[in-house]
Amino acid sequence: MKRIKMTVGQAVVKFLNEQYIEMDGEVTPFVDGMFTIFGHGMVVGLGQALEEEPGRLRVYQGRNEQGMAHAAISYAKQNNRRRIIACTSSIGPGAANMVTAALTASINHIPLLLFPSDSFATRQPDPVLQQMEVASDLSVTASDCFKPVAKYWDRVTRPEQVMSALINAMRVLTDTADCGAAVISLPQDVQGESFEYPESFFQRRIHHISRRCADEYELEKAVEMIMNAKKPLLISGGGVRYSEAGETVMEFCREFHIPVSQTQAGHSALPDSFDLSVGGVGVTGGLAANLLAKDADLVIGVGTRFNDFVTGSKWVLFRNPDVKVLAVNTSEFHAEKVDAVRCVGDAKVTMEAIMERLKAKAYKSGYTTEIEEIKETWEKERLSVLSVQYSGEDFVPCVPSWTPEIMSDYLRDIGGTITESNAVGVLREEIDDDAIVVAAAGSLPADLERLWVTDVKNTYNMEYGASCMGYEIAGALGSKLAAPEQEVYALVGDGSFMMLNSEISTAVQEKQKITVVVFDNTAFGCINNLQMGNGVGSLATEMRYRNEKTGQMDGNYVYTDFAKVGEGYGMKPFTAKTSEEFREAVKAAKKETCSCIIDAKVLPKTMAEGYESWWHIGVASTSGSDGVKEARKRIDEKLKEARMY
Repeated sequence: MKRIKMTVGQAVVKFLNEQYIEMDGEVTPFVDGMFTIFGHGMVVGLGQALEEEPGRLRVYQGRNEQGMAHAAISYAKQNNRRRIIACTSSIGPGAANMVTAALTASINHIPLLLFPSDSFATRQPDPVLQQMEVASDLSVTASDCFKPVAKYWDRVTRPEQVMSALINAMRVLTDTADCGAAVISLPQDVQGESFEYPESFFQRRIHHISRRCADEYELEKAVEMIMNAKKPLLISGGGVRYSEAGETVMEFCREFHIPVSQTQAGHSALPDSFDLSVGGVGVTGGLAANLLAKDADLVIGVGTRFNDFVTGSKWVLFRNPDVKVLAVNTSEFHAEKVDAVRCVGDAKVTMEAIMERLKAKAYKSGYTTEIEEIKETWEKERLSVLSVQYSGEDFVPCVPSWTPEIMSDYLRDIGGTITESNAVGVLREEIDDDAIVVAAAGSLPADLERLWVTDVKNTYNMEYGASCMGYEIAGALGSKLAAPEQEVYALVGDGSFMMLNSEISTAVQEKQKITVVVFDNTAFGCINNLQMGNGVGSLATEMRYRNEKTGQMDGNYVYTDFAKVGEGYGMKPFTAKTSEEFREAVKAAKKETCSCIIDAKVLPKTMAEGYESWWHIGVASTSGSDGVKEARKRIDEKLKEARMY
């Protein structure tokens, strides 16, 4: 057996260069690069290997460990999980900063390969700089924080251990049913230690993404359920996107006249103009899908986790007392949620197998004109919401929890008159059809799922499993690296922008144009709506000065010039306070070749409101506030109608 002497760091780099993905006969490299912020934990270990012989791995300089890992998540999603960029950090704070990203990746089932550094395996210099010490267990370090949020975790304390660690990481990263964050913790001394590795370890490895079909029993059960359904509703989730099963789902729905809604993760897997597409469903869904869900006697979930936003806290999808659920998923765990009849398999081949059997039985749904009628009604409503503009003192925002004081204070202190829903409409009208939009948190996910339409595949990149504030800008960078020929827009609230905007610098450095659109309503807007809409006063959700008279944060609004922040990073800045100014800014940014920022001053409470939906949140059951008591009463009434499991 031939052997090659090298360090652990060098072995990691050489191994990653030889990993490939095969799906449907197409073979592509799996690991394209490494994001890093060098620290003492790996700059002379893994860093030395990346500097000396990186192979085809491109090294990207991150600015914040969480941000660079979010960019890696978005890169993997934009590539439908077939290509990744790994991430490495120093020990202590650098490692812990990536924990949030690991959580985000695992929730969304996106492959994320992390190499946090660790304290010395020998313990000779303990405690080293940035080392966390647990007196009762000296083996515990900051890297242990990854254990609850990783799908695979390992610590390499001897050079030869890296072989099984890397092989197992690849197993998890290529698992369609349960991929997520794979974390290999590398003690800083071990990274530089040498070992004679077998040459075979570095041979090209092709990881086959199989399309397993559900077994015959499950297929027959699925066919039986659909045959007995008069008004089925199909929900197309992220699994449809990653399986590239959009065309199959459309053919299925067209053949049997079944309406199809899309989750946040599944949006843009099939075109919104498809005549049986009824938009988003659930809490952030629109009128069409939620009204059809009300009467559905069968819900067919394809590649969805059935989270509370999709099911409307098990109320929206289950108002028909006789409704049944069929779940097609590669994961047995997700396929058995909401007491569903499971059909475990790849979305594309499993739906094709079900379709073949239903065709033989000449199945058709019982819908007559309901789908077309509700779509027409919803389209009028959607266009109406998109066209809402500030009309002066008589203007009434969409969100019921508005107050005259909020509106007048905003107009006085900030001066913006753009409505949020109209800004979404203007953006959709002006940007390229194949432009990619990236968002994650706040009110924008609801606005986009209800109002955004696209016919170009994979142009909607929404992180809404973790709804992680701060993903948006880093995510835009990741999408741009994955699709350099397409324009990429990060749609971000002012709150999310303040949380994490550091990866703008990496985008500028790499000359990867992204356009950041800041929707500045000087508040954590959706949480302020949630707060005030449930009888609670506005507490620490608006960006206001502390009032010296009251001692509370109820003074004037704090004005932030986000355009100047972006300009400081090297972006082309634009500020818009009216709808007309916003449209011109979008047009101008589109012509630029460098990264741009549009500081859009949008009126509070002007996002799209919910439609036939409900979200179960923990409203206080005891309170002296009449508003809170009324909110609790509403919760209890909905719970009577919602399913318990």
